[in-house]
Amino acid sequence: MAIDPYAPCPCGSGKKLKFCCTDLVDEIEKIHRMIEGEQPRAALAHAEQTLAKHPRRASLLDLKATLELSLEQIDSARATIEQFLDVDPNSPSAHACHAMLLSATNEGRAAAAPLQRALALVERDMPQRVFEAIGAVGRALLAAGQIVAAQAHLWLHVGIAPKGDSRALELLINLNHYSGLPLLLRDQLHLLDWPADVPWRIDADTASELADKGKWQQAVGIIDQLGGKYGAEPTLLYNRAVLAGRLADDAMMVAGLHAYAQLDVSLDDAVEAEAVAQLLDPDRREATLDSVVREHPIRDLDALVERLTADRRVQKFDVDPAQFAGADQPRPRHTFVLLDQPLSESGVGIVRENVPGLIGVIAIFGRQTDRAERLELTTDRGRTFDAALAAVAEIGGDAIGEMSQERVIGATTPTEQALHWRWHFPVDTPPDLRHKLVAEQRHFSIVDRWPEVPRPGLGGKTPLEAARDPQLKIPLMSAVLILEQGSNAPRDGTSLAVLREKLGLPQPEPIDPTGRDVSHLPLVRVTRLDIEQVSDDDLVQLYRRSVFAAARAVTAKVATEAVVRPSVAEKIPPSEAYRRLIAAEDDHQRALALIAEARERSEAVGESTAPWDLAELELHIDTGNAQKAQTVLARIERQHLDDPEVAAAVYRLLYETGVISPEDLAGATDAEEAPAMAGAAASDASRGRIWTPDSDPPAGGGKSSLWTPS
Repeated sequence: MAIDPYAPCPCGSGKKLKFCCTDLVDEIEKIHRMIEGEQPRAALAHAEQTLAKHPRRASLLDLKATLELSLEQIDSARATIEQFLDVDPNSPSAHACHAMLLSATNEGRAAAAPLQRALALVERDMPQRVFEAIGAVGRALLAAGQIVAAQAHLWLHVGIAPKGDSRALELLINLNHYSGLPLLLRDQLHLLDWPADVPWRIDADTASELADKGKWQQAVGIIDQLGGKYGAEPTLLYNRAVLAGRLADDAMMVAGLHAYAQLDVSLDDAVEAEAVAQLLDPDRREATLDSVVREHPIRDLDALVERLTADRRVQKFDVDPAQFAGADQPRPRHTFVLLDQPLSESGVGIVRENVPGLIGVIAIFGRQTDRAERLELTTDRGRTFDAALAAVAEIGGDAIGEMSQERVIGATTPTEQALHWRWHFPVDTPPDLRHKLVAEQRHFSIVDRWPEVPRPGLGGKTPLEAARDPQLKIPLMSAVLILEQGSNAPRDGTSLAVLREKLGLPQPEPIDPTGRDVSHLPLVRVTRLDIEQVSDDDLVQLYRRSVFAAARAVTAKVATEAVVRPSVAEKIPPSEAYRRLIAAEDDHQRALALIAEARERSEAVGESTAPWDLAELELHIDTGNAQKAQTVLARIERQHLDDPEVAAAVYRLLYETGVISPEDLAGATDAEEAPAMAGAAASDASRGRIWTPDSDPPAGGGKSSLWTPS
């Protein structure tokens, strides 16, 4: 395909190819044909040959550097880019190539600076290389854990991407849905509107225009000048902090947000700014607690196994052999979970205080060629650590020796331990009772355990201690907001209200949307909206934002209103809204009621009710109600099983819940082709857990490695 002579020249001059590198059009076209023909090495060779004839030509250096980066020839690319910058230091493409080089070498934070230089040099049309660099820097920042900067770059990339280029958007969706980030960091951090009646408004508007184009460093320059002249005006301070975050300067962002939260601003603005600062401030991180494996030599294997088997604090479980595939040690001969109290004979009528919690895992290894028989205890340091050691010593007695080796395999935090627990129910515990007790324990963890954990964001005080210090009111309210948004679940509202009352904090006030545009209201406030008064247009925008951000509690609130508004049905299909409502609902009875509503609506408009029958089947399997599951399955067989997609979905569900084996699934349908269940796409990957500031970053790593049965 011939190159358009009126396309921007690849040298990044901003001129059309016809009026810039006219003499190189044929050679550039040959190189592009080789690239399109997936011959990057041949294209690179031709670029080098052409450069030998036409040395120090920016357009050829641009192509050569890009090809070297694509082929991971980093040293060659570095030399080419240095020459490119020397030949044309005012070329946006040259600085963009430098940014891509740093991104390719895992220097995402450093890459932000040359990208800003490239953007500052763009006058009208953006060169292709600068556009590519924005995406590359965004991805590198994300890999480096620079969340705010990564999101800003990826959103900028989305905003200028040509139709069909969805790579940055997909990255943002994956970040929101699977990383477990709190809503405060999944929502976009926008600049605040400038005050209307200030003498510096024209300059501030210029800074906003530059920021909208991604020229954040230039915008910072203007705001710094205004700050030096007019002092710590709240919007100047806040917007300066947000721009610092976009530039990957987290230290400046954190300092600015901490300072802003102490100014005379609205309570919501102060609390949210302080919360973001606490989340990003490395000085506000909790000290971690090691997850360890402690080895004991075994003196009498038979006696040890007999003692472990006889003690109600120890329960045997079978290990999936796949856990040891490729490991440097054999599968254990015996594996047990260690509990903090004896397991009751029956779970019928059991109360929360009598449900034992898992405090360790015991693995028994037989004799190996180079190792004697040994017991390995996997446990976490912290509040149950001493109890786990004492239990092993008591149960093992003289059948084991003193601990011979300890190795660290992971880490957790006191907050993680306060909010999360591992219970082991008696087998006959009724499903409804299990759910009731889990809800009670969740409430207890939020209201009673969490307030007793010292927090770095509160100067090392516990929330209960901080509640007595008026100077810590905003930081304490921010810590509670982080807890609330980390849960991302509607069910915790009551517990959080009780917690705020216990700490003497004000309850969040309802928000009246009358006369205001709420489409860009921070998502953390949307659950407080009088949703019935929100306009259709704003409701649609809030729904789309909440779905994109995987904000389950917000989506549930907005979807609840959407399903009773025929006026938004075209933009928020009721079937989709119901699916999201059902996926967000933790109470099984309310979920069944929603399924019944959705089925009734589908029947009324002549749609298939199969999705709701499948959702009900999944719910009954999840709650262990075999009789009702059989009833729904019979209904599906009568009404829908002649539909191949429904049949595939049924088999997939039965396979994923363990009702049928992989062999049964393979005999019934192709597992790879079976569609996902109705509610699966809307479910949260981290559902049921409460996110904490020290939870895993998007790239993973850093959590407790306590090995527990699935």
